[in-house]
Amino acid sequence: MNHRERVIKALNFEEPDRVPIMENGIDTPLMEKITGDSFPYAVSRQSPIITDRSHESMRVDLRLKCWRKIDFDLFPIDLSTPDGWKPQMTPEGDMVDLWGRIMKLDKMTRAWIPYSTVFTDPDDYDEFEFPDPLEGGWVYALEYAKRNLEGEMALASSLRDPFAHAWEMFTPMKFVLWMYREPSFIKRVIEDIADFNIGIIKRVAEVGVDLIISSGDYCDAKGPMVPLSFFRDTIFPNLRRQVDAAHKSGVKYIKHTDGNINSLLPDLADIVDGCHSLDPSAGVDIGSVKKTYGDRLVLMGNISVDNLALKGRADIVEEVKRCIRDASPGGGHILSSSNSWAAGARLENCLAMVEAGKTYGVYPIKM
Repeated sequence: MNHRERVIKALNFEEPDRVPIMENGIDTPLMEKITGDSFPYAVSRQSPIITDRSHESMRVDLRLKCWRKIDFDLFPIDLSTPDGWKPQMTPEGDMVDLWGRIMKLDKMTRAWIPYSTVFTDPDDYDEFEFPDPLEGGWVYALEYAKRNLEGEMALASSLRDPFAHAWEMFTPMKFVLWMYREPSFIKRVIEDIADFNIGIIKRVAEVGVDLIISSGDYCDAKGPMVPLSFFRDTIFPNLRRQVDAAHKSGVKYIKHTDGNINSLLPDLADIVDGCHSLDPSAGVDIGSVKKTYGDRLVLMGNISVDNLALKGRADIVEEVKRCIRDASPGGGHILSSSNSWAAGARLENCLAMVEAGKTYGVYPIKM
């Protein structure tokens, strides 16, 4: 059974030969350690920013080499920039991205991180040139990866969730302020971003992706970031529209979110095909989620990223065994960390996670 077949089985709640293993992302410094290659250009976890197609191809080549060396089963890749787009740089050396987020370069990870915004009040939004999903170039990296994978691994498109997009566009403080003072405005923005995503979903489906992973958090360690009523009135209806568009094109839709999502799981189980992260540091017990939703939600997770950075190899092996024992029987589980392999993670722990997954994740699970 090859990597892609293994993932497809899991997505269909069937038991493959072993539990599939994946990571949603790996920071550039770790990829360089794994591959021995270098990538001298900055990236962003939240937004496409690489405008040079040769640099974009280098980025995909590095990721492919890294994923193959680790022997992952699923290859996720972000959107590219649209043809001809160039970032605006501020006098301080910061970048303004496609969505009006002002981003600062983090030197350790070599990633651009949003920290401010061009929007000072809601009226600025109507003057903003909204990205067009029909423009050329958005799926450049996906098409490049698809050609080079040749069916070897399952291919996932990473797509930013409208809720996360909106609070990053405006900053969390302005988003919450306007959510209460201008609720119809915030609802319109989330609907607009969902419309953009629906247009992109058609594009990525045409490339031939196996699934979409929607990035962007709904929760922190205490629970949902906004009231549950806002999720049910605004966030979930637009999430459902995106999932329906994906299903219409024959593509599975997985929702990523860190944090304590326990109160959102009943709603999510009625909308999406699966959940990624299932954050153990925020009190999400993957075994409990499996017992309640294991026939409705594909589970991706949930080795603690905190433990990958702080604990020893033996601890990681035991955590993998626990995760597989609780989540893998019957299929519907893809082993991964509870977020991604960040630059601060211990590489030996990350690789131990994969090795233990291959050792103890053989079906039938016997632990």
